[in-house]
Amino acid sequence: KTTLECVVSCVGDLDAELSGVAGMVRQAGMKLSAIAVSPSVDRQSTPPGSAWPECPPLEDIYSAARRAFPDIRLGGGMFSYFTELNRKRVPADLLDFVTHCTCPIVHAADDLCVMQSLEALPFITASTRAIFGPTPYRIGPSTIAMRQNPYGGATKANLQGQRIAMADRDPRHAGQFGAAWTIGYAARVAPAGLEMLTLCSFTGPFGVLAASGEPVGEDEPRPIFQAVQGLCQLAGFRHVAARTSDETRVLTLAARSASGKTVMWLANLTAREVTVDISGFERRHLVMTPYAITRIG
Repeated sequence: KTTLECVVSCVGDLDAELSGVAGMVRQAGMKLSAIAVSPSVDRQSTPPGSAWPECPPLEDIYSAARRAFPDIRLGGGMFSYFTELNRKRVPADLLDFVTHCTCPIVHAADDLCVMQSLEALPFITASTRAIFGPTPYRIGPSTIAMRQNPYGGATKANLQGQRIAMADRDPRHAGQFGAAWTIGYAARVAPAGLEMLTLCSFTGPFGVLAASGEPVGEDEPRPIFQAVQGLCQLAGFRHVAARTSDETRVLTLAARSASGKTVMWLANLTAREVTVDISGFERRHLVMTPYAITRIG
């Protein structure tokens, strides 16, 4: 399934702009299952107390999108973060789904803070559910690096691969850290019953395939590939509530198939070796190396 993110300039006639987008989609031969639209001005954050920028009513934008794309699902929300969605709450009754992203390096970029950012996710999803109720809910693309900066003119270039806030690429995405963060992310948002979760792209700094100069060969799978592949294999499974005794060190994600098969993923969120008691499974103890991920079942 393919969803197009469409940033609408809202300069001039909305029907003309969005029908033009529909024409380009047809010309490219794209087969869309959904489109998510957002006005261009909402790519930048509007802090509390500030004047909102000029923008047509969202109702008008969504109506024009429906006319241009009458046969596919329509989504809206923010292509940035929940903070912005909370400040400008979209009329969800006009949408087939709401969407937003997150980023763990807005304020700090050290290893501990990035992993600790996962602890905020259940509160974000609970707030979104409280605001929009049962409306189908999507998150992503959410990655460690920042793909777009709503709080400034641009993301920070990071060609040296440092751990810096608001960077356009992050070295941990290419390592085992990124795999653990990905499983941890899915574990934290699973109780919200998301319709879709996107945590990477195929290639590039947000991708599952390596670039040149990385520990694995160019175009070979990064460690995050295993995590994403494992999550894809859980599509359609029913979430099963599960937790560890110390979720600051190890997070778990469990799901059950229609046939009754239970699968569990574990992620070591720390830079230290952790021993996990898994009595009741095929082994009594599991020793997890730093940032390791493990499938059971």
